[in-house]
This record gives sequence, C-alpha cells and structure tokens, in this order.
Amino acid sequence: MADIAKITSPELSHIGEVERKIVGKVFSSFLDTAGTATSRATFYNTLEELEKTTIQIHEQLFEIDRGIYGLSLVLPGVTDYTRQLGISRLLSNPIKGKSILTPAQELMLIHWLTNHLPPQRMLNLFIALKKSRVNNKRTRVLILRSILGYEKLEFWAVKYRHKLAKSLQHAWGERDAGIIKAILSKSQESYTTKENTILNRMILKYAKKGIRKEKVFECISFILGNEENLKLLLLKSYHDAKTKFEKGSKLPYEVLEGIRSQFHPDRKTGDVLLLSKKQLTTGQKLALQRKAKEEHVEVKFNPKDYDTVRLYLYAYEMGMTVTIKKELKRKAKTLAMRLPTKLNHIGILVDVSESMVGHRTQKRRPIAVTLAIRDVLIAASEKISICYSNGDNLKDFDLIEPAGETALAEGLVSLLQEKPDSIFILTDGYENTPAGRLNEAIIAARRIGVEIPIYQISPVMAAETLGVRALSEEIPIFPLNQPEAIGLGIVKLMMLKDVDHAIAALLNLIIPLLEEETRTILLTSSVI
Repeated sequence: MADIAKITSPELSHIGEVERKIVGKVFSSFLDTAGTATSRATFYNTLEELEKTTIQIHEQLFEIDRGIYGLSLVLPGVTDYTRQLGISRLLSNPIKGKSILTPAQELMLIHWLTNHLPPQRMLNLFIALKKSRVNNKRTRVLILRSILGYEKLEFWAVKYRHKLAKSLQHAWGERDAGIIKAILSKSQESYTTKENTILNRMILKYAKKGIRKEKVFECISFILGNEENLKLLLLKSYHDAKTKFEKGSKLPYEVLEGIRSQFHPDRKTGDVLLLSKKQLTTGQKLALQRKAKEEHVEVKFNPKDYDTVRLYLYAYEMGMTVTIKKELKRKAKTLAMRLPTKLNHIGILVDVSESMVGHRTQKRRPIAVTLAIRDVLIAASEKISICYSNGDNLKDFDLIEPAGETALAEGLVSLLQEKPDSIFILTDGYENTPAGRLNEAIIAARRIGVEIPIYQISPVMAAETLGVRALSEEIPIFPLNQPEAIGLGIVKLMMLKDVDHAIAALLNLIIPLLEEETRTILLTSSVI
C-alpha cells in the first residue's frame, strides 16, 4: 500500500519551468472538457470536432504529468466518456519518467476508474482497447479481474454475452480462448490435471473468492459460445426461450427483445415488455414509459431512483407531474445541503435560446442540466433574483422549450440592479443577439464600480475554444454536466491560483479513496 499521510507539498521538481507556468491553464481547459465531454455531437459542433479537441486537451495534460492527469479523472462530475479516454491513455502509454503517482498508485487509480464505469461502458472500453491493440499485462489483468471477479457474472453473461466474449478473447488471446472453450465444453469430471491447471491460472485466479467454480466455468463456457447441458437459471432461460418464448420471463428486456426479433417474429414488442417488466432496470423503467403507454402495459417507476437531470428529461418526454415536481424539489434541497456554504442573495440568468435544446442525439439535455443546476442554486439561497433570456417569468420546476436567439445582456443589467451578492449565468456560451454584448455590459459595470461577482456555468463543451465557450474573459467559468459536480469549478479555481496546493488537495482527496477500494479488492479477489 502507498503511504497515505497527508500531503502538504507534492514533489513537482520533474515538471519544468515552462510546464509549471501553464499547468493551471491546461488543467483548467481539461476540467472544462472533463465535465462536459460526451460521445455525442452538440448543437454547434460535430462529434468529429469535439473528439479532436478532447484528445488534444488530454494529450496536453498527460504530457505535463500523467499523475495529475490520472487524479483529475477521479473528480466527481467527470463524464464516463472522459474516464474511458483516460483509462485507455494510461494503459496504452508505458510508465516512464517521473510522476506524482507511483506505479502502484496509478494501477489502483485505473482499477477504481474502471470499477466506477457502468458495465456497458466498461465493456465498450475493453473492446476499444482490443481495436487499438492495447494488450499489455496491466490491460489483461484489468479485463480479467473486472469480468471474472464480478459477483453477478451469470446476469452479465446473458446481457452482454458478445461484448464479454470479445473482451475475454482479447485478454487471453484467440488461441488460449479457443483452448478454454474446448475444455469447458466437456463435463467437469473429465478435466485432466493439465486442463484444471489451465482453468485455475486463466479463470479462477481472477474470480471472486467464495464463488462456486462450477458457476464460473458454466458462465464462461456460455459466453464463449457453448450452450450444451446448461444448469444455471438465466443461461437455461436464454437457451429455452429460443424455442418457447415464455421461458424468457427471467431475462433482461433487451435480451428477450433480441430473441423475439430473431426467433419469434410473430410476437409483438409489447409481449416482451409484458413478460419481462419485472426484470427492468430503474433506467429502463423510466426510458420505456412511452413504449409501455403505447402498448398498454403498466410499468411503475419510483422518481426517487433517478437524478434530477433524468427526471427533467422524462418530464420533457412525458409531461411534468406533481409527483415529479415534488421529487425535483426534494433532490435540489439535498444537493444544496452538500454545498460548502449557504448562499444569501443570488442572481440567476438562464439561457433558454434554441441552442440549449442540444443535438438530436441528446435532445434537451443542455436545458435539463441547466434547470437542475438552477434548482440547486435556488435551494441553497436565502433570496433569489432570476431572469430568463426570453423574458419569461417561470414558476419553480416549470418546463420551458428552448427557442429563439441568445440575448443575455438585458437580463444581466436587470439582475445587477437587484444588487445580489453574486450572479450565476447558466448558458452554453453562444451569445448571438448580438455577440459580445454581455461582455460589454460586464466591462461597463466594472468601470462604474459594480463589483458583484459573476460566474458562468456551462453544460456544453465547445470544440473551437478547447473547452467551454466563455461569454467574457472577465468572469470565471464552471463546466457542469450534472448539478452534483459543482465541486469541479472549485478545483479549477484552486489550480489557477496555486498549483502546489491544488495538487496536494487532489492527492489528499483521491489517494485514500483508491486505497480503500484496493483493500476491498484484495479481500475478495486473489489478484489486482
């Protein structure tokens, strides 16, 4: 284990004078993308533009110090997409030169990041590593421990069968994967001593302690393509549902839908929903509400199971209800209580122009994030002055459909006249009525002695600015893709003011988290 004594002055002598001068700026740009970057286009940028910019910024921070780069990936609010890119970069680049992290700490960090990805995104990462031919020892161990050490491997086997097969084939190699498949196709009583040695070394070494080896072997055999003599409930259901549709009632919705479309084309999608509705995940219960309504199938969901952004997206899709409003209010209060300080009188300027609807691949997400952040700021404040760019006077938790051009200057002037303690501008940063007018208003206000702090919060990345699009150089920007990530802005400001103390804070915050998870892994698995 690495020493977790409080770090007050990290060793940064390996960072050159030039790099030290720019590390705050580079780190700031990185956080702008880390909190907003996704694998989707935006209203103003194509996916290709965003990917090119994101990779460029990742390279810049990685080249300064891979340890700082790695630590930043753990910060709350960093998107899964950013973490996927980060894990891939750390694995594909051999450790050389100095870093603020030891190799052992970096390995703990990689495992932590991988464990905190949703399963499908974790497997997408492994497949991306295969396509990139990243297959060093750290990568192989990561893949095998993440898959074989998962306690619900049977569920994964039916839900992610093909992705698991590709991932394991990459870790073992095609030849060894074929050997393992051949061994597992036989009855376990017939395994030779050599075959048992192979299975112990290639599979059981990475399996969760206490799990029955027979269960692990059957799951891996199924993943690799064998379907003979199945005994586990889900695996048998998968096999039997191909001939008798009703046998698939225990299967995940999307798995049964795949079987229906291939083997039972005469059955309707509504039959799948009706048969598998007890197996729906919390996310599916929300996402499938419209389909359930169309098929006249009742699928109940609990709003308490979802974050505020998803609830707003649901409300835009299906309509706002009293129940959803009540839960949005409760969650906003809970998030507000986690802020380090209570706000007094604040001003909020909300951009509701057309571009806030976002790209068709993530429709209305920018406005959903914006409204969720607005709610937290309101809940954390004693007094509120609020303006919307279109001049509307909305009630709390009402929906607004983004439309029109971005005109923010007038709203800012109105808020300044209210004399709040601070002002937050929630926007994607694209002002066009006219462009630059808000900046002119801020400069004019400063010239006459108005020193009210103004902050920009943006949920959308801008490729052309290598981060988030700034409305004015006079104000700080917080990149936020979810209201829970307000802390990202605080870390960004720390890094701009004092690099040494900011990095020390990162180490003190994150290393204990990594080590605690490592202890858990060592207790439940024989390898890390």
